[in-house]
Amino acid sequence: MKQIVHYFLIIAVSLLVCSCKSKEERAEELIRTELSKSLYDFDSYKPVETKVSVAKCNMFNDTACWRLGKTLAYGMEQFLEYKEKIEDAREHMSIWGSPTYYSSSYSDNQYYKYKAEAEDAVTHAMAALMVNKQIADELRDSVNALDTAQVIGWEVVHDFRCKTRGGSPEIGHYRYVISKDFKTVYICEDIESSRDKHTREALETILTDYWDDADSE
Repeated sequence: MKQIVHYFLIIAVSLLVCSCKSKEERAEELIRTELSKSLYDFDSYKPVETKVSVAKCNMFNDTACWRLGKTLAYGMEQFLEYKEKIEDAREHMSIWGSPTYYSSSYSDNQYYKYKAEAEDAVTHAMAALMVNKQIADELRDSVNALDTAQVIGWEVVHDFRCKTRGGSPEIGHYRYVISKDFKTVYICEDIESSRDKHTREALETILTDYWDDADSE
């Protein structure tokens, strides 16, 4: 009997301790666990500031929308790469000039070489644009279907210090979307990383007429 009483006392104390923790403390516990899986030098990790606010169901907090945003960001990067290849190839075409009666076979070959590269890049760029347009349409439908009044959990902005692979100190600035019970991370956004910045930018294009204009290109 004493063992049973002791057992329930331990549970009661544990529940009491958990209930006394602030939202920030509970969020930091979860984030610490997550960062232990990814930081190169986790021993150097030191939290600086944690801000917790209610997370509502918008495109920046919804996992499906965020995933589509990442895919769209990558597709847009691919399109821009092909666009640069087109511009570079056309610049070389202008340097060598169109074949004429007086041009050499070497310069003619160079012109046709870059002409073929430009045409190939145009084909790939247009294909990328069409795929991106499809992803954007799917993302827009997903965003329009969101219940933006729904509370899905917590939004946590967490600043911390750590060391890089080279041993240099740096400040991490992350945004998390986590569950109401502080047990699950839905989204982790490295606010300073170019990849996550591009994801956010891709999501923001859904709020503009960017993809409507793309139809006419």
